[in-house]
Amino acid sequence: MPRLLLMALMALGLSACVPYPAYRTTQPEAELRVLDEQGRPLIGASVTLIGRARPTPVEQSRETRLTDADGIARFAGHHAWQSEVLFLHGRLDYYWEWCVTAPGRRTFLAPYQAQQQVVQLRPGAAEPCPTPRR
Repeated sequence: MPRLLLMALMALGLSACVPYPAYRTTQPEAELRVLDEQGRPLIGASVTLIGRARPTPVEQSRETRLTDADGIARFAGHHAWQSEVLFLHGRLDYYWEWCVTAPGRRTFLAPYQAQQQVVQLRPGAAEPCPTPRR
C-alpha cells in the first residue's frame, strides 16, 4: 500500500509539470482619454500601457502612445498562444497599469480598469514612468 501511495503522489507531481497550450491576452484593446484640470483634451500627453503577470516580478510588455487632438491614446489588443505549466502557485495572471506623463503635469499611475477610461492630469512636476524590471 505505501508503494502504491508513493507512485500515485509521484504521478500527481509529474502531471503538474506537463506544459499545455493557452491562448492569452497579453495586452487588451484599450483607449485612454487624457484631460487637463479644466476638462479639456490634453494633446501630446505620453500614455504608456504596462503589462505585468503575477507571480513574476518581470514586466511583460510596455507600449507608449501620444494623445491625439481629442486627448485619446489608443492601443491594439495583443493575443498569443503560450506554453504554460501548472505550478503550485497556478498560471500567470496578467494585469496592466497606466502611466501618463505631460510637461507641467503630475505623472498619473493607476491600474487598467476598463477598455475605455478617462483621466484628468493635475498641474505639478512630471516624473518619468517607472523603469521596467527585467
